[in-house]
Amino acid sequence: MKRTVILGALLWTLLITAAHVHLNVGWDRLAAQARVFFGMDREELIVGFLPVT
Repeated sequence: MKRTVILGALLWTLLITAAHVHLNVGWDRLAAQARVFFGMDREELIVGFLPVT
């Protein structure tokens, strides 16, 4: 019984996490962030420009 509850909770957490990444983040962006985190790639520097008038 205890094992079933723990496995069910783990499965539910993984399912919700996968759904969140799929719907809100995107797998490509997650993979890019993982490459930066593990040092396989450098992070892109995005420079914005606000015109002053």
